[in-house]
Amino acid sequence: MLKLIKDLKSLWYLDIVRRNKKTPLFVFISFLITFLISRLFANYWIKLSLVISEYHIHHFYYGFALLFISAWIALVTNKETMYDLSAILLGIGSGLVVDEIGLLLTCTSNGKICNYTSRATFDIIVITIGILLLILYSGPFIRFLKRRIIRSSPSSQS
Repeated sequence: MLKLIKDLKSLWYLDIVRRNKKTPLFVFISFLITFLISRLFANYWIKLSLVISEYHIHHFYYGFALLFISAWIALVTNKETMYDLSAILLGIGSGLVVDEIGLLLTCTSNGKICNYTSRATFDIIVITIGILLLILYSGPFIRFLKRRIIRSSPSSQS
Protein backbone atom coordinates (compact mmCIF):
# COMPACT_ATOMS: atom_id res chain seq x y z
CA MET A 1 0.00 0.00 0.00
CA LEU A 2 2.86 2.35 0.82
CA LYS A 3 4.44 1.67 -2.58
CA LEU A 4 1.14 2.51 -4.31
CA ILE A 5 0.94 5.83 -2.45
CA LYS A 6 4.56 6.62 -3.41
CA ASP A 7 3.82 5.75 -7.04
CA LEU A 8 0.73 7.97 -7.09
CA LYS A 9 2.65 10.81 -5.46
CA SER A 10 5.43 10.43 -8.02
CA LEU A 11 2.92 10.25 -10.87
CA TRP A 12 1.15 13.36 -9.54
CA TYR A 13 4.42 15.29 -9.50
CA LEU A 14 5.89 14.03 -12.78
CA ASP A 15 2.73 13.96 -14.84
CA ILE A 16 0.69 16.85 -13.47
CA VAL A 17 2.68 19.35 -11.38
CA ARG A 18 5.91 19.40 -13.38
CA ARG A 19 4.03 19.78 -16.68
CA ASN A 20 1.79 22.50 -15.18
CA LYS A 21 -1.43 20.54 -15.84
CA LYS A 22 -3.05 20.84 -12.43
CA THR A 23 -5.79 23.20 -13.62
CA PRO A 24 -6.86 21.06 -16.62
CA LEU A 25 -6.84 17.99 -14.35
CA PHE A 26 -9.16 19.73 -11.87
CA VAL A 27 -11.47 20.73 -14.72
CA PHE A 28 -11.49 17.18 -16.10
CA ILE A 29 -12.10 15.43 -12.79
CA SER A 30 -14.83 17.82 -11.61
CA PHE A 31 -16.48 17.70 -15.06
CA LEU A 32 -16.53 13.91 -15.14
CA ILE A 33 -17.77 13.48 -11.56
CA THR A 34 -20.49 16.11 -12.00
CA PHE A 35 -21.68 14.65 -15.28
CA LEU A 36 -21.86 11.13 -13.85
CA ILE A 37 -23.64 12.20 -10.65
CA SER A 38 -26.16 14.40 -12.45
CA ARG A 39 -26.85 11.67 -15.01
CA LEU A 40 -27.36 9.10 -12.25
CA PHE A 41 -29.67 11.40 -10.31
CA ALA A 42 -31.67 12.41 -13.37
CA ASN A 43 -32.11 8.90 -14.76
CA TYR A 44 -31.97 6.43 -11.90
CA TRP A 45 -32.32 7.91 -8.44
CA ILE A 46 -34.15 10.96 -7.24
CA LYS A 47 -35.90 13.37 -9.56
CA LEU A 48 -34.86 16.70 -8.08
CA SER A 49 -36.52 19.62 -9.81
CA LEU A 50 -37.12 23.22 -9.00
CA VAL A 51 -40.42 24.61 -10.26
CA ILE A 52 -41.15 28.32 -9.99
CA SER A 53 -44.71 29.27 -11.00
CA GLU A 54 -45.08 26.47 -13.56
CA TYR A 55 -41.55 26.91 -14.99
CA HIS A 56 -39.21 23.96 -14.54
CA ILE A 57 -35.70 25.25 -13.78
CA HIS A 58 -33.31 22.70 -15.31
CA HIS A 59 -29.83 22.18 -13.92
CA PHE A 60 -28.11 23.63 -16.98
CA TYR A 61 -29.09 27.03 -15.54
CA TYR A 62 -27.00 26.23 -12.47
CA GLY A 63 -24.23 25.18 -14.83
CA PHE A 64 -24.36 28.48 -16.70
CA ALA A 65 -24.23 30.35 -13.39
CA LEU A 66 -21.19 28.35 -12.29
CA LEU A 67 -19.49 28.98 -15.65
CA PHE A 68 -20.04 32.70 -15.16
CA ILE A 69 -18.72 32.62 -11.58
CA SER A 70 -15.71 30.59 -12.67
CA ALA A 71 -14.83 33.03 -15.43
CA TRP A 72 -15.22 35.97 -13.06
CA ILE A 73 -12.94 34.40 -10.45
CA ALA A 74 -10.30 33.62 -13.10
CA LEU A 75 -10.40 37.21 -14.36
CA VAL A 76 -10.13 39.02 -11.03
CA THR A 77 -7.73 36.87 -9.01
CA ASN A 78 -4.02 36.19 -8.93
CA LYS A 79 -4.03 33.53 -6.19
CA GLU A 80 -3.38 29.90 -7.08
CA THR A 81 -6.08 28.59 -4.74
CA MET A 82 -8.65 30.79 -6.47
CA TYR A 83 -7.49 29.50 -9.87
CA ASP A 84 -8.01 25.97 -8.56
CA LEU A 85 -11.49 26.91 -7.34
CA SER A 86 -12.23 28.48 -10.71
CA ALA A 87 -11.10 25.29 -12.48
CA ILE A 88 -13.33 23.14 -10.27
CA LEU A 89 -16.33 25.43 -10.80
CA LEU A 90 -15.65 25.37 -14.55
CA GLY A 91 -15.70 21.57 -14.53
CA ILE A 92 -18.87 21.39 -12.44
CA GLY A 93 -20.66 23.99 -14.56
CA SER A 94 -19.60 22.30 -17.79
CA GLY A 95 -20.74 18.93 -16.46
CA LEU A 96 -24.19 20.29 -15.63
CA VAL A 97 -24.57 21.98 -19.02
CA VAL A 98 -23.32 18.99 -21.03
CA ASP A 99 -25.60 16.66 -19.07
CA GLU A 100 -28.62 18.50 -20.47
CA ILE A 101 -27.22 19.35 -23.89
CA GLY A 102 -29.65 16.95 -25.55
CA LEU A 103 -32.52 18.84 -23.97
CA LEU A 104 -31.06 22.17 -25.08
CA LEU A 105 -30.65 20.98 -28.66
CA THR A 106 -33.96 19.17 -29.13
CA CYS A 107 -36.32 21.42 -27.17
CA THR A 108 -36.22 24.47 -29.41
CA SER A 109 -39.88 24.99 -30.24
CA ASN A 110 -43.34 24.06 -29.01
CA GLY A 111 -43.85 21.46 -31.75
CA LYS A 112 -40.75 19.40 -30.94
CA ILE A 113 -40.54 16.68 -28.37
CA CYS A 114 -37.78 17.38 -25.85
CA ASN A 115 -35.36 14.48 -25.62
CA TYR A 116 -33.16 14.54 -22.51
CA THR A 117 -31.22 11.45 -23.56
CA SER A 118 -30.66 12.26 -27.23
CA ARG A 119 -27.72 10.95 -29.20
CA ALA A 120 -26.26 14.48 -29.19
CA THR A 121 -25.62 14.21 -25.44
CA PHE A 122 -23.53 11.07 -25.92
CA ASP A 123 -21.62 12.55 -28.85
CA ILE A 124 -20.86 15.80 -27.04
CA ILE A 125 -19.75 14.07 -23.83
CA VAL A 126 -17.37 11.82 -25.77
CA ILE A 127 -15.96 14.79 -27.70
CA THR A 128 -15.60 16.87 -24.52
CA ILE A 129 -13.81 14.07 -22.66
CA GLY A 130 -11.57 13.55 -25.68
CA ILE A 131 -10.64 17.24 -25.83
CA LEU A 132 -9.91 17.38 -22.10
CA LEU A 133 -7.75 14.26 -22.31
CA LEU A 134 -5.99 15.72 -25.33
CA ILE A 135 -5.18 18.86 -23.34
CA LEU A 136 -3.87 16.76 -20.47
CA TYR A 137 -1.85 14.18 -22.38
CA SER A 138 -1.03 15.49 -25.85
CA GLY A 139 2.46 16.64 -24.83
CA PRO A 140 3.70 13.28 -23.53
CA PHE A 141 2.00 11.46 -26.42
CA ILE A 142 3.69 13.67 -29.03
CA ARG A 143 7.06 13.24 -27.33
CA PHE A 144 6.49 9.48 -27.28
CA LEU A 145 5.68 9.48 -31.00
CA LYS A 146 8.75 11.60 -31.79
CA ARG A 147 10.99 9.17 -29.91
CA ARG A 148 9.43 6.22 -31.74
CA ILE A 149 9.75 7.91 -35.14
CA ILE A 150 13.35 8.96 -34.52
CA ARG A 151 14.20 5.50 -33.24
CA SER A 152 12.69 3.77 -36.27
CA SER A 153 13.92 6.25 -38.93
CA PRO A 154 16.47 4.92 -41.48
CA SER A 155 19.08 7.58 -40.55
CA SER A 156 19.13 6.46 -36.91
CA GLN A 157 19.61 2.80 -37.85
CA SER A 158 22.87 3.33 -39.78
